[in-house]
Amino acid sequence: MTETFKIIDDWIILGRPGYAGKKKKLRRKELQEKFGEGNWKFTHLVNDKLHSRGEALELYETSYYQFFKNNPEILEWLVTYASDVYDTAPSNIGSGFDYSIQETDAVHLHDIAIRRSLRKLEKKFQGEVLLEIRGEDSEGYILSPSQVPFHQSDLILKPHLKGWWGKNSIESFWQSNKVLLVKYDTLVKISQQMVGVVLRKDIHMGKGKFCVQTAHAIVSLISEKGIKWDFQSKPIEIWTVKSEEDLLGINRQIQKLKINCSLIRDAGKTQLDPGTKTAVGIGPINEAIFEKVMYSYDAKPQEIRKRSYRTLENLILYKL
Repeated sequence: MTETFKIIDDWIILGRPGYAGKKKKLRRKELQEKFGEGNWKFTHLVNDKLHSRGEALELYETSYYQFFKNNPEILEWLVTYASDVYDTAPSNIGSGFDYSIQETDAVHLHDIAIRRSLRKLEKKFQGEVLLEIRGEDSEGYILSPSQVPFHQSDLILKPHLKGWWGKNSIESFWQSNKVLLVKYDTLVKISQQMVGVVLRKDIHMGKGKFCVQTAHAIVSLISEKGIKWDFQSKPIEIWTVKSEEDLLGINRQIQKLKINCSLIRDAGKTQLDPGTKTAVGIGPINEAIFEKVMYSYDAKPQEIRKRSYRTLENLILYKL
């Protein structure tokens, strides 16, 4: 993983969008305009596997089920005191056990999850109070997803995203594991050109040697490949790989794509043996294509500029 995106099938995980709040409609509008209908979606990543909304809700709901089993006194209080529960409005009770029924602008999930958990436990509301479960001032706050623990906290993606929810809570899982997916072909179409240099990390070059090999790679691209590039306004990116095998693999893959690349061999005058393969200069190359190749060989960025496809006004994408 490059820390910028992760590839699963034909989809790229660009990052974690976090809590939308009042910007939900603005975010969706911007994503729709930038990537187009059917080319992006939100989903949840659990154990490196993409989970549908339904699958993620099963985990969400299971946490309530386990909470009630582990806290029978709270369960007993709930069913004897409340006639039902709601989140955004009393009309929420009309959703019953169906997550797809959303009658208010704000999505409500935990009221439905609680009803479904009670059904599994063969319990029914017997009280007289329509219980609000929302902010700190609500009577049912103890049952807020911000307070109820997620039943498998090790599944929450780290670093945990911070917000109005507590650590290791159901809401922490819901927000931390939510990811933005965009089709790879879509990213390629909207990406800009770039130039990059990949260097080996396993040969432990000093800072001076590292800089010299980077310069050799760029000079080779200019002199041998004849590229023209405005290095002042468009700085190069520096990446590293763990082995010569990875470096050569990247070189071969770039060659197959018929993109300019230059493999650097050291003269052997200082630190390294003659002929040691140290770096590969690449470009100009499409940003998304470059990053996909880097991901394939677990390359890590040393210097990276913000991608054109990650420039969003209403959305901050957090790293995985």
